[in-house]
Amino acid sequence: MTDAGVTLWRRGTAIFDAITSTNDLLADLRGGVTGHVRLGAGPSFMTHVVPVALAELHREEPGLRFTVREGTTQELCEWVKTREIDCAMLGWVGTPGGREPLDPALSFSRLITDDLVLVTRRDHPLQQAPLRHFSDVSPYSWIMPRSNLKLHQEIDRLFLENNAPSLTVKIHTTSLFATFAILRRTDMITVLAKSALSEADTGSVRALEQPWLNLRREAFLVTMKGMQLSPSANKLVQMARRKLRPLSHHQFGNQTESE
Repeated sequence: MTDAGVTLWRRGTAIFDAITSTNDLLADLRGGVTGHVRLGAGPSFMTHVVPVALAELHREEPGLRFTVREGTTQELCEWVKTREIDCAMLGWVGTPGGREPLDPALSFSRLITDDLVLVTRRDHPLQQAPLRHFSDVSPYSWIMPRSNLKLHQEIDRLFLENNAPSLTVKIHTTSLFATFAILRRTDMITVLAKSALSEADTGSVRALEQPWLNLRREAFLVTMKGMQLSPSANKLVQMARRKLRPLSHHQFGNQTESE
């Protein structure tokens, strides 16, 4: 497509979006709906943060209509750019300073950042002696979050770089309750955000003392650059931030468009 064709396509898309939004607004007004919030999120947000924030906002503003979509990082960013959603909450896992370049068309506001740690039951054999090498954990099976391919890839990469066998995953689950219950009863290992280990949990499970994992989890709110969220969408985001706050020991509210 030529440059002129691209420009024409973008203008046509913008006009179509405006007409669609107007029709949706008129339909909402006829149906007593006072607003429409369109949110996208990764799987980890869908298990607790988004449902709780949505329920809270629905109680405060029962006239609101919501559209919620779950997707991968790539899908969420694309939906924001095509205006299919107003904003997205997504996670990133990797080594500090190793984040992939951010999309220049989007703005990224960091919600949380947290270190990842290996976790076992408190009396696990690996807790009895300091770990010396990645291969020390190779004989054990793993519990991993469902759908978190990036986390699995990053850990596999670290093991490969250190000449250790890839991890053997026996259970996939997004349930923290199930993960802790299984850890207490087996010799399995998992990887969790350090802040996920509350005082109530550490009586039976604990992080392994090891310096070489060096992985970090970050979460971002993604919007189109220069776009202002509606008051209702902004209220939903602030509610989600409050739900995230107990899960993280570092909080950041500054926008980071090109970090």
